[in-house]
Amino acid sequence: MAGRLARGWSMARASASVLRRYPKLVVLPMISGTVMLLAVGVVASSLFPQSGSWHAGASAIWDKLGADWTPLYYVALFAALFVLSVISIFFNAALIHCALRCHAGEEPSVRAGLAAAVSRLPQILGWALVAATVGVVLEAIQSVLKDNLGFLGSLIGGLFNIGWAALTYFVLPVLVTEGVGPITAIRRSSAILRSKWGESLAGEARFGLLGILFFLLALLVFFVGLALSLSYGPAAMAALGPILMVLAVVFAIATMVVLQTLGAIFQAGVFIYANTGQVPRSLDPELIEGAFRSKS
Repeated sequence: MAGRLARGWSMARASASVLRRYPKLVVLPMISGTVMLLAVGVVASSLFPQSGSWHAGASAIWDKLGADWTPLYYVALFAALFVLSVISIFFNAALIHCALRCHAGEEPSVRAGLAAAVSRLPQILGWALVAATVGVVLEAIQSVLKDNLGFLGSLIGGLFNIGWAALTYFVLPVLVTEGVGPITAIRRSSAILRSKWGESLAGEARFGLLGILFFLLALLVFFVGLALSLSYGPAAMAALGPILMVLAVVFAIATMVVLQTLGAIFQAGVFIYANTGQVPRSLDPELIEGAFRSKS
């Protein structure tokens, strides 16, 4: 655990050197998060209707679909997941395009990144469909394994998720640079992994553990602020509570935006190395070459 955390921190620091030169890269994750929140709000408001005439139709649909868990409910749920996947993949594709330009020593452009994503919209829609489908299937498998095997089932299900994430690590860069379909992109991603890191992989290059650590820190600050705001101590301490809560939320959002940007920068660097054998000058060769490791 400590080793993985240290490695994630090293990856983040190496990618941060690129982000410091091109800070505009964070704009795309910010737009993505905003659009995602709006989409989630629309979905939530339709699935969980409140009072008022505007919600009358949604309430009727909810009663029909959600009351007895009919197959139509799962269709609606999958449709919502697909829409959210399209949003996420679209802006990540734009971010990958910009990150690749950074590694090439070119000035990235948010407009150019969005234009590149638009040009790959058919491939993005196809990949979102595949990703959403596999995500639902893996979740169902993990649920069955957990019900039958308990903690061991959850562990096995988690390994399936890790394997799928590693297998598809290069799908988005392949889609952006080559414009192939999602199935071909998965095959290309798998071939790149085998050619550079061998047949069996035990891990993949992400900053998830680092993100969890920062999120727990934000959560701790939030609950300290909540405790202060609910306390009966001095008024100054009680007033400090809401400030800490707001700061914790801002910190969590900023962390997600920055880590997503750093992850795309590192992913683009690993993709360049896997395709050309050359490590971008802005990144550490040891980190790039060790992005994946053999199970042995």
